[in-house]
Amino acid sequence: MSAELSPMERKGGAALIRRTTGISGELRLESNRASRTLFLLWLLLMVLIPHSLRIGGIHTVVVFVSLSVALQASLVLSLLFTAMPGFTTIGIGAAIVAAAWLIEVIGVQTGLLFGTYAYTGVLRPQLASIPVQVPVAWLMMLPPSWAVGAIIVHGGGMVGRSRSWKNDIEVSLVAGLAFTAWDLFLDPQMVAWGFWQWQDSGNYFGIPLANYVGWTLAASAITFASTRLGVIDRLPFVSLAVVYTTTWLLESVGLGFFFGLPGPAAAGFLGMGIFAALAWRKLLEKT
Repeated sequence: MSAELSPMERKGGAALIRRTTGISGELRLESNRASRTLFLLWLLLMVLIPHSLRIGGIHTVVVFVSLSVALQASLVLSLLFTAMPGFTTIGIGAAIVAAAWLIEVIGVQTGLLFGTYAYTGVLRPQLASIPVQVPVAWLMMLPPSWAVGAIIVHGGGMVGRSRSWKNDIEVSLVAGLAFTAWDLFLDPQMVAWGFWQWQDSGNYFGIPLANYVGWTLAASAITFASTRLGVIDRLPFVSLAVVYTTTWLLESVGLGFFFGLPGPAAAGFLGMGIFAALAWRKLLEKT
């Protein structure tokens, strides 16, 4: 026989239901039919990627990975379209892709920021030795990381509230770290698939630690410019947090159970998981 819930427990349960309902309502407001369709297509493709490796080898994987990057980037843009004017969204997307491509060119040509690395010929097409999928991948994960950083620092946007350089630096650093946490999965996986290679082996499953410092600095710099322009204040925070969290779960399962990389899977699960958990805790408290 189950024990009767105390008034405190009933109150806590009701509060959780109210908060969950509030978040669901925000998700409905921040998404439309196109974004929901893109989300489902992206999920389906991510589930199929491990099977594509067995069916067609690495060249089939390249096709599936390229499609998944395009779908996730399209999903992020479609979510931004629900919160911002079209020209603003297009400008944000173009600026991220251009900045990421330039950062990658500097990295490959000079060894600055990330260390000495080079892209192989596996991932194509390429522009100035940079696969076009790479800057698009920055687009698919940077806005979700912005959202997570802003949620953790101050619960979301700063519209109607006074802001400071200190606050924007805090958001930029947390968002940069949230973005870099994704690379705990990404770099070991891409090296294992032969998409790029490092001149010198590093301490993190063969990846130099300088790479992660460079990722944090580059992502934080782009984020800081966006905060000063007020872009991050208008993000669809809840829906982008869902994209970040879904990426975390998919990468954890993929690397841990299908791609034979349990070490990076565990590290990424912990790294991205910390930011996802902090963001959802803040959202639940705010609702």
